[in-house]
Amino acid sequence: MRHKLNWGTVTAFAAIALVSGGVGVLAQPDKESIITQRREAMKALGKSLGAIKGYVDGKNDLAQAQEGAGKIAQTAPKIADLFPSGTSMTDFPGKKTGAKPAIWSEHDKFLAAQKQLVSESQKLVEVVKSGDKAQIAEQFANVGKNGCGNCHNTFREKLD
Repeated sequence: MRHKLNWGTVTAFAAIALVSGGVGVLAQPDKESIITQRREAMKALGKSLGAIKGYVDGKNDLAQAQEGAGKIAQTAPKIADLFPSGTSMTDFPGKKTGAKPAIWSEHDKFLAAQKQLVSESQKLVEVVKSGDKAQIAEQFANVGKNGCGNCHNTFREKLD
């Protein structure tokens, strides 16, 4: 007995197979996209830091500083995910990444620096709640030196 092929069913199975196989590829953004996301996240962190500095300098209100501190504390735990292997400045010469290969060769040190930023940013959130500009300025400096600086001084190439 000969079975007649149902081309509609074959086409449907082929489409499912293609989509299923492609989902893994689509779920992982390409490395250039990751670099772009990383740069955008770092710019957003800078803007959030600026909101806090603006409050300390009397240019912003406390709500803006609190929002900025909250965004920093939300972003800090996600930073390591923005640095997958293969996205360094040597992997993408000419691409404005600034990520030194040491991020991956000294990955434990990189993760420790990130954890320090998480800790300092959580403290910043609490201090900003107080509205005390002197305390905020002190913790803001700690975030810069012991949080951001911990990583940037070792793992980031200064860009033009």
